[in-house]
Amino acid sequence: MQCPGQDNRYWDGEAVFESPCPHCGNVLEFFKDDSQRSCKQCGNKVLNPRMDFGCAAYCSHAEQCLGSMPPELLAQQKNLFKDKLSIAVRKHFAGNDSLFKLAASRTEFAEELCKEEQRGDMAAIIAATLITGCENPMELLRNLTNDENMLTAVDALLLGKNPESDKERASSEIYNKVLKKVDP
Repeated sequence: MQCPGQDNRYWDGEAVFESPCPHCGNVLEFFKDDSQRSCKQCGNKVLNPRMDFGCAAYCSHAEQCLGSMPPELLAQQKNLFKDKLSIAVRKHFAGNDSLFKLAASRTEFAEELCKEEQRGDMAAIIAATLITGCENPMELLRNLTNDENMLTAVDALLLGKNPESDKERASSEIYNKVLKKVDP
């Protein structure tokens, strides 16, 4: 099955457009499904300015669909997923701001620790710290992603499973530090 947004049967006159290269000003032609183009004049890769990569934040087929993704887009993808999960947790805790604030504090501290220690699975740690305390936390997460590696890593953190690899051990240590520091 092809993604409906990428299926050219549904394209209109706006599907092909021109945009200047931000590096040299040369005019580049984009198709709406191009994630990036290389400028023939200066050689720089340019992201499609009109492409909505929101689906890439949660779709397990994003790289197959969009091709190899530039580093800027990969960083954006992780932030989009964190934002979507944060919104879902806020809705889950609707009417109880203190529980959402606790989840947000855990996540903020977890991000700091992951950046400082430069180890562990930051995405799994962030997801686990956000959904800790939710009813049916894995169901909440499954509604946003079908990435089995992410789901397995988060589930292991929430259940306190014995880590088998160095990365899992580091993730578990950071997750437990966060809970001890932030949770009452």
